Amino acid sequence: MCTSITVRSVEGQVYYGRTMDYSAGMFGEDPGTPTSVITIPKGSQIKSQLNSWDSKYAVMGVATTGTVCLFDGINEAGLAGDMQVLMECSYASKDELAKRNLTGLLCEEFVTFVLTNFKSVAEIKEQIHNYALVDQAYELGGQKVHVPLHFTFFDESGAGVVLEPTDHGAFKVYDSTGVMTNSPEYSWHLINVRNYISLDNINRGKPKKLSDKLTLEPVEMGTGYGLTGIPGDYTSPSRYVKSTMVSSFMDPFKKEDGINQLYSAFRTVIIPRGLERNSAEDPLSDFTRYWAGYDISERRVYIQTCRGIGFSTMKLDPNQKEIKYTEIDLSNYSKELV
Repeated sequence: MCTSITVRSVEGQVYYGRTMDYSAGMFGEDPGTPTSVITIPKGSQIKSQLNSWDSKYAVMGVATTGTVCLFDGINEAGLAGDMQVLMECSYASKDELAKRNLTGLLCEEFVTFVLTNFKSVAEIKEQIHNYALVDQAYELGGQKVHVPLHFTFFDESGAGVVLEPTDHGAFKVYDSTGVMTNSPEYSWHLINVRNYISLDNINRGKPKKLSDKLTLEPVEMGTGYGLTGIPGDYTSPSRYVKSTMVSSFMDPFKKEDGINQLYSAFRTVIIPRGLERNSAEDPLSDFTRYWAGYDISERRVYIQTCRGIGFSTMKLDPNQKEIKYTEIDLSNYSKELV
C-alpha cells in the first residue's frame, strides 16, 4: 500500500513524493532487504535479468541495495516517478509478446527502465505502446519476487501519467490527477472521488435550524466542518480521496516552501506501525517504511524512514562515473536549542 502526491508552487516548480507502505523491512527493522539511494550515471550498462540496456540519462532514487530496481527516482531531465502495488496487474509470456510486436520488461525493473530511457511524460506516452510486462519473476537473494504493480511519472512541466499493465501485460494510460494509490484501477478512483464533491475547505460556523424544536449549533465555531465526511481510514480508496482533497485545498506556496508543503500533504496518509496486520498473531504489519519527496527542479530527494525522524537529502550528480549506493540516515536527528 502506497500513496504518491504532486504539488506545484506559485512559480511553477513541481514537487513530487511518495510513501512506501510495505510489510517487509527495508532498514533492518524487520526481515527484508537493505534499501539505499542509488545513483546511475548516464551511459551505464543496466544489467537486467531479462535484456540489459544502456542508460541514456543519469538517475537517482531509492532502490534495493545491490540491485538496479528503483522504487522511485528522478533523472537528469527532470522526470520522476514510482511503483505501487496494483492487484489487477497482468503479464504475458515472451512468445505472446513477440507475436504482438511488444518489447518485454520486468515489472521490478520498470521504473529504472523508464527513468534511464525517457526525458518527459510526453515521450513516455508516445512510446509506451511498444512495451509490456513479461511473466518472469525477479530473482532476489535466492528467492523469486513478482509483485503486481502500476506506475506514475511526472516531469518538470507538471504533466503526469499513470501506467497500468492491465491489458495482458500492455499498459492502459491515464493522465494523472496528481495523486495515485493502489487498487482498484485508476479509472475506478476517478469515478469514486466524485462521491465527495461536497467537500471543501470552508468552515461551517453558522447554526442550522432544522425545525421549531431543533437548531444545530456547530462545534468549535464550525472549524473543519467543510471536510466532514472525508475518509479517515488507510484503505487505498480513502487515501486517494484524502490526498486529492488535502493537496487541492492547501494554500498557494512559494518554491522555498515546496518540500515542507509536500510533506504536509502526506501527514494524513503516513501509516503508523501496527495498524494493518494480516492476523492477530502476525508480528509484521503493513506501514510506511519511508517517505521520499523530490524537488524536481533541483533534482533533489528528501527521505525520512520509519527508523527515525531525521531527513536525508541528496542531489543528482549528472557527472558521476559509476553506479553508487548511499546509505540513508536512520537517526532521530534534531537540533538542540540553547
